Amino acid sequence: MRAQRLVGDRVELRRHAPENYRLYGEWYGDPEIWHLTSWTPAPLSPSSVKRLFKDREHSPTDDSFAIHIRGDKDPIGIISLMNISEANASAELSIIVGHPEDRHHGYGAEAIAVLLDYAFGERGLNRVGLSVFEFNEDAIAAYAKLGFQEEGRLRRALRRDDAFHDAILMSVLREEWAVS
Repeated sequence: MRAQRLVGDRVELRRHAPENYRLYGEWYGDPEIWHLTSWTPAPLSPSSVKRLFKDREHSPTDDSFAIHIRGDKDPIGIISLMNISEANASAELSIIVGHPEDRHHGYGAEAIAVLLDYAFGERGLNRVGLSVFEFNEDAIAAYAKLGFQEEGRLRRALRRDDAFHDAILMSVLREEWAVS
């Protein structure tokens, strides 16, 4: 049984509510969020986002939550374990914080820490990886501070603004997280 709610000091992670899909559509349609986080060729349409989250509800390989400031009704972001492999005890992390005014307050970092506790504890994973674009320096610094280590690059794998950029592969292992 998947956890329905995970609680940190300032944030809580809750399962997605269909009434939030419209807000998710705004976030995933935002050119800045797309630029910083997405492998898709363009921002997603609201109908594509709704379909994405309906699919995530039933996916055996995705475990996704809305990020809320504790006690607040409306979410500020989305965090997910994606492509979960039970055979390899691994998953990929995905996170966005929707509105610019909610960024740079540590909410995303705390949400990641809460999710990693769940991933390595309750889910029994051994490794959580991610990819981050080389120009997303704030995210790279936050991941490193949480214990993620660079393990490689997909060289010039992403096109943005008529230029090619590297995607940096990072991961954290259960034993590394346990000592952080």
